[in-house]
Amino acid sequence: MNTQSRPKIGVLLFSNNGLRKSGAGTPDGTYEERMKLPEAQVLTALGEFADTVSSGVVYTRPELDKAMDLFLEEKVDGVYVQYLSWAPDAFWIRFQRDMPVLPVFFASVVPEKIPFTNTFSANDSVAANTVRGLVGSLQASGSIARMDRPMTETALGTLDEVMEKAKPFFAAAHVRAKLKNAVVAHLARHHEVMWSTYVDGFSLFRYVGPEVKVMANATVRREMNAVPDEEVDAAVKDLRSKYAVMGDVTDDKLAASVRASIAVDRAAAAMGADYVVMNDLDNVMHRELGLRPGFLPCPGGHGIPATPEGDIGAGTAAYILRLLSGRPAQVVEPGYINPDTGLVDVGHGGPNDYTDSEAKVVIAKDTRLLNADVKYPGAAFAWQVLAPGVKTILHLSQAEGRFKMAFTIAEEQEVDFFHASFCHGRLKMLTGTAEEVFGKLMAFGTTQHYAIVSGDYRRELRALAQIMGFEYLEA
Repeated sequence: MNTQSRPKIGVLLFSNNGLRKSGAGTPDGTYEERMKLPEAQVLTALGEFADTVSSGVVYTRPELDKAMDLFLEEKVDGVYVQYLSWAPDAFWIRFQRDMPVLPVFFASVVPEKIPFTNTFSANDSVAANTVRGLVGSLQASGSIARMDRPMTETALGTLDEVMEKAKPFFAAAHVRAKLKNAVVAHLARHHEVMWSTYVDGFSLFRYVGPEVKVMANATVRREMNAVPDEEVDAAVKDLRSKYAVMGDVTDDKLAASVRASIAVDRAAAAMGADYVVMNDLDNVMHRELGLRPGFLPCPGGHGIPATPEGDIGAGTAAYILRLLSGRPAQVVEPGYINPDTGLVDVGHGGPNDYTDSEAKVVIAKDTRLLNADVKYPGAAFAWQVLAPGVKTILHLSQAEGRFKMAFTIAEEQEVDFFHASFCHGRLKMLTGTAEEVFGKLMAFGTTQHYAIVSGDYRRELRALAQIMGFEYLEA
């Protein structure tokens, strides 16, 4: 299921108030009437990938104020700016000074054609003024450097070329807006043997956006006790209708895992969480819950996914990829490079989003806890082989207070299940040999955890890193 949402873009188009009524009585109408065509072209082009917010072409200070008020009222993710022709730069400079900081894409569009041969007639003189966007853009560009406003990108080209650059920019702006309002439920702490995965919640909130809320195992235990048997039965029935159940999975351990998953989902929803990061190797969890929950998102729940091993950076990377793609994202770690094939086996135990319709999924025993001193050893979970095809791989972690990103692409091979208890796959790196790619990543300094999703989202991640001010590596 694709759950991708569209960016919301404020559109700020400047034209010259002094020329507004020029051309009255000419065959092609007034300057203002002629501006309606490029305005409509821009709005139509942006509307292909975003929801647009516009109060019309800006000619005057009151119209600028109206546009800015509308952008704030609508909580746009970013603003697209274009000079349709030459116009004074005072309003643009005022916008840069007074508009709260948000991503701004400043475009200069090359006309499809020049609608005149010379400017000897009044009609053609007006026509010349309607295509003088370049001079307006160049004048306005002087203030971009002087104002030094963050998160501002410029582009020049045909309308199609500009939109090709605007689309990933605003996708990234949309992710930024979502991150600022996101909540991550941390169950229940960092994994204390992996210090490089630790993330400071204050820094995450300041530099990335999500608010961290701690979910206690005791809270989940109380929710487990409160889940009605009928709700568990309905979720089990739903899972059995979609996925094969391996023969050694017992009904009680399947039901227990589903009950725990429903409980985590309920607790996360009560916190307003968008995703859960679970330290699934926590002994306290094993003792309190008797297992590690194996079905998040849970049927009949709130659609909240979980990622493993307490790594908030990795969980946030998966959330970013889910926002960009609209598809389930997982967290894996590269295990080894096969010296004979050059392929990389990746995977991770614990919770991962198993709802990708193109992945191979069966309900199996969690053999990691098969011999553990827990109430439900070998409890059921969704065992997954990643969907084949091109994948984006993303790392996010804290670096001296701020955050850093690394990303690349690979091709998931068509393989059958081969790694017990892991969400797993086998990758062919696409930007170099495995040794080259992971050598770059190691030199950059990452942890072992990477989020992965179907599709190529490098352009969007490039734009996101630049908007967010992250140090980044495209390997």
